[in-house]
Amino acid sequence: MKPGEIIRIIVLTVLGWVLMFYGQPLIYQSRLIRVADVPLTTWLSDYYTVGAWVVFLASVGATLVWTFMTTRAKASGALDVFRWQVVWWLLGLLPILGICIALYFFNESDDALLSLAGFFIFNGLFWLYWLPTVTSSPGLFRNIPPGSPLIRRLIG
Repeated sequence: MKPGEIIRIIVLTVLGWVLMFYGQPLIYQSRLIRVADVPLTTWLSDYYTVGAWVVFLASVGATLVWTFMTTRAKASGALDVFRWQVVWWLLGLLPILGICIALYFFNESDDALLSLAGFFIFNGLFWLYWLPTVTSSPGLFRNIPPGSPLIRRLIG
């Protein structure tokens, strides 16, 4: 794995952490998204933060598992690489599972449900799993995540 790929994973993970634990709570605190059915500070500390950690850990975990597996894997042809596509999609279920757990167990606000689902999907699936695997999958595996040839052409 190239140093630039490792740096991209680290930078995207740190930016995702900042978005989840500082940016999005700030959106709720500034009342850009109104949460009126529960006390906001209690909801943010007791429910949002715990749910955000579940999504964050599931997404980063899936990304790290993908990265470690593909850096050690030996693929000799297109058929081997095609089999890894199934692994990528199965690992993508971890962030989805994390989002479902966070929304079901750690959300007490009906007002925040839609925005919370959107934030968790953006952070968990897009920012913390899809984007790092698209930009940093090594070798023959770099074209497995959907959209990776286009994104890799854009970033060079």
